Amino acid sequence: MNSVKTLQQFGLASLLLAGLSHDVAQTALAVSGDYLFSYQVQGENWGGITLRDHTAYFGSDDGNLYALNIDRPKLAWSFKTGGLVRSKPTIKNHQIFVSSDDGYLYALNRWQGKLLWRTSLNDADVQRILPANHAPWEFDYTKSSALVHGDKVFIGSGDGKLYALSRFSGEVLWHFKTQGKIRTTPAHYNGLVFVSSWDGSVYALNVQSGELVWQYETKGALTSSPLVVDDVLVIGSRDTHLYGLEPNSGALLWQQAYPGGSWVESSATAAADGEHFYIGSSDSNLLNKFHARSGNLVWQLETGGWSWGQPVVSNGTVYIGATGHDEPGWYETKRGFFAVDGQTGQQQWQYQPKAIDGFVHGGVYGAPAVGYGKVIVPDLDGYVHVFEE
Repeated sequence: MNSVKTLQQFGLASLLLAGLSHDVAQTALAVSGDYLFSYQVQGENWGGITLRDHTAYFGSDDGNLYALNIDRPKLAWSFKTGGLVRSKPTIKNHQIFVSSDDGYLYALNRWQGKLLWRTSLNDADVQRILPANHAPWEFDYTKSSALVHGDKVFIGSGDGKLYALSRFSGEVLWHFKTQGKIRTTPAHYNGLVFVSSWDGSVYALNVQSGELVWQYETKGALTSSPLVVDDVLVIGSRDTHLYGLEPNSGALLWQQAYPGGSWVESSATAAADGEHFYIGSSDSNLLNKFHARSGNLVWQLETGGWSWGQPVVSNGTVYIGATGHDEPGWYETKRGFFAVDGQTGQQQWQYQPKAIDGFVHGGVYGAPAVGYGKVIVPDLDGYVHVFEE
């Protein structure tokens, strides 16, 4: 059963002590980080949120894609798939695209949630190895989201292929086979589409034909999605390095080793100046700001937890979540969600998500959405929490 809850109903305490603050229904003048409301679904929320026209679109482990009006708040519609929905919805005009662990990419009418088409990505039988306190250390918790460019939709699959489909019919136009699962989201630049794979390589393909232009191989699985910032392709690897590549040739421009042998799970987000980017980490528990051309570190903020997700930037503020665990015999990481000044790296506000059962005992992984004066956060506790921007 889905429901909207207020501060008192949800039992949330102060902003810094237990995380959430101030029911705005009783606050004459709201300030940044004020708690507004929460919306409950029936599964963990690992996917990111897409915001358009005052509606937040997001998937959940309960198998649904949701459209939530953030002003009333009220559910506009939901659409049931046959598997976990851990991808971030992609919107193009009236269409919304989302992939599911049932092995399909869905195209829906975003106004009514009606199915337009679905196409098999041939990965329904790919078994996930979820985060755990034992080997194999192949944590597989995310999903490729769609990239729309022109009349094509690009999507990665657990079968190791990048698919290019017709945006209007779902017909497969071409596919390119890698040697590992693709759990990352492709990117487009200058006639090329980039995709990273669990085989450790990032690939540049001709956007029209799918022909390989270049391949760069790292020494670890890639769960970080590629992004071009100031003519530098940025990609992180589980080999504990962050890479800057020349996007047309794949030549290495720079590389940065993460402290403590940390995986680079997070994907980069460009700063507003177009010259810098923000990216999280894993065991180093850091949010970082880098200069794209040089790869030089500008600042870093300790999150206390695994900052696996992709940061979001809005009006000079960077938002990122952290997941936590406290298994006996392991070092502790902390659940959290942070609003950070993009220039200085100073924390502006934060909340601590509630604990849940499991090795990952809660936190925020999926990218939040920011707009219309609100910050909408997908929490692993099964709620979407909404704050004052």
